[in-house]
Amino acid sequence: MSSKSNFFLNIKKTWIYIKDSKINLIFYTMVSVIEAVIGAILPLISAKIILNITDGVMRQLILSALSVFAIEFILYIVFYFKGFFYQKVYRKTLINLQTTVARETLNLEIKEIDKASSGLFIDRLNKDTQDISGLFMEYTYWISYVMSNIGVLIAVFILNRYLFIYAIITSLCIFLINKKRLSKQYEIQKKIKRINEKKTGIIGELVRGIRDVKVLNASSTILKQTTNKIIESSNEEVKMLNIRRIYQYFESNLRAIFDLAFIIIGCFLYGKNLLTIPTFVIIYNYQSKIKNLLTGVVQISEYNKKFVVASDRIYEVIGNEKFAKEKFGKTKVKRLSGHIEFNNVRFGYNEDNKIIKGMSFEIKPNEKVAFVGKSGAGKTTIFSLITRLYSINEGEILLDGYNINDLTCDSLRNNMSIITQNPYIFNFSIKDNLLLSKESASMKEIRNACKMACIDDFIMSLPDKYETMVGENGVILSGGQKQRLAIARALLMKTEIILFDEATSALDNETQSEIQNAIDNLKGEYTILIVAHRLSTVKDSDKIFVVDNGKIIDSGSHKDLLKKSNFYKNLYEKDLNI
Repeated sequence: MSSKSNFFLNIKKTWIYIKDSKINLIFYTMVSVIEAVIGAILPLISAKIILNITDGVMRQLILSALSVFAIEFILYIVFYFKGFFYQKVYRKTLINLQTTVARETLNLEIKEIDKASSGLFIDRLNKDTQDISGLFMEYTYWISYVMSNIGVLIAVFILNRYLFIYAIITSLCIFLINKKRLSKQYEIQKKIKRINEKKTGIIGELVRGIRDVKVLNASSTILKQTTNKIIESSNEEVKMLNIRRIYQYFESNLRAIFDLAFIIIGCFLYGKNLLTIPTFVIIYNYQSKIKNLLTGVVQISEYNKKFVVASDRIYEVIGNEKFAKEKFGKTKVKRLSGHIEFNNVRFGYNEDNKIIKGMSFEIKPNEKVAFVGKSGAGKTTIFSLITRLYSINEGEILLDGYNINDLTCDSLRNNMSIITQNPYIFNFSIKDNLLLSKESASMKEIRNACKMACIDDFIMSLPDKYETMVGENGVILSGGQKQRLAIARALLMKTEIILFDEATSALDNETQSEIQNAIDNLKGEYTILIVAHRLSTVKDSDKIFVVDNGKIIDSGSHKDLLKKSNFYKNLYEKDLNI
């Protein structure tokens, strides 16, 4: 697709986010037109004042001065309302765009997040949306600016055709210089965008991972990588500034030459009786507009290129061309009973490395089952497939007989909750973190869930209790407290299927025993799936699946497996000796 057709397509897409503010945009356009008209009239009246001073016509001078005062007063009012309407349109458009980009980022497949830098999405959400939110106002302003200059050009043509030709020549020269500058800046702008999203990503990782950086004494290493990205970005910015400075220097000198030439040509025309003093004074007052005749065209062109760069990056996230989005089915199921089947499932995070290799098993409703095996065997991946964080490559997963790919997002994820080994706790209050799982939950429900997760006593001991802010990723909480809060968050959902992925790994023995009792209390009422390294915590499960190298190599109760599976027996004995 050509850049021109891409530009118009992106304009059409962007209008969707601006049209909510079209009344304010209309008012902004109106005041911009008024500003352009006043801008064209003011030099004419100013010239008249100069002529009145020269001629000594004091009465006309006062009237002209009063006219200028009145017009400038109107102009200041126009400036005020122009800013007011600009702010209205910009704010609404930015909210619409950023909300959409945020929503579409949440809809991305996890594999897209895995392979991309977080800075890529942060930069597009923040900077690129800002770049295009003022789009239509910028166009309105510069179009009115061009219209104003066209009016000046017509006036100059009527007053003196020789100076009109001169105006065309000078405008074209300045236009060509700016056009050349713009083409050189365009490629650098695209490169800067790519570098900055990497820089944003590594800076974000530096802040989020600062504790690990400190304990690993890796400050110099991470700082070196961060500095390299900062320097790389700065070097490109310097290139951009150098291009702008060189061309501005050349343009400024050319403008000075044009000013001198204007006076020389004016004197020559006056000497030949081809120009009167009043006309010369009027056109001289217009000379800045004459030189900037095509500046508006350059600015529009520059904004076009800036807009194409930013909008292409935004619509890569909003659209489906570059980043794959999660796709769900249309079958709605309000309540699943918890019957889960894997039929010859195969999956790999990439084509060359399959993690799950033809796995089949069945879990009946309200069973408590466990998956055990060595690290890297594929246990956690099973949970990622059940929750549809990743899509399988082959085979099928059935929930209550429904193919998991046919279910809607709500049917799937409203019916299961998962507690991971390293749950993410948001920089909200404890209460707001819990409300993420059930927005309408009452305080009674929240506290009951926290009591079951053995964390209510701790929360109530805090000065702000459930209103306590926990910091980024729950920095004020210990590993065990974060896990218990995540368990409470999951229990609050009251889903039929609950998945525990090493959910008690960070707990001390006493707390782990309490959580184990809480999990035992759920037995028989919910379908419970547990991934655990400590086999002593899952030996009372209805069924235990032994996973090795992406396959189920055995299954049964704890007692059965001790008798028939040497692999399981070795795992269990090793666990007892830890």
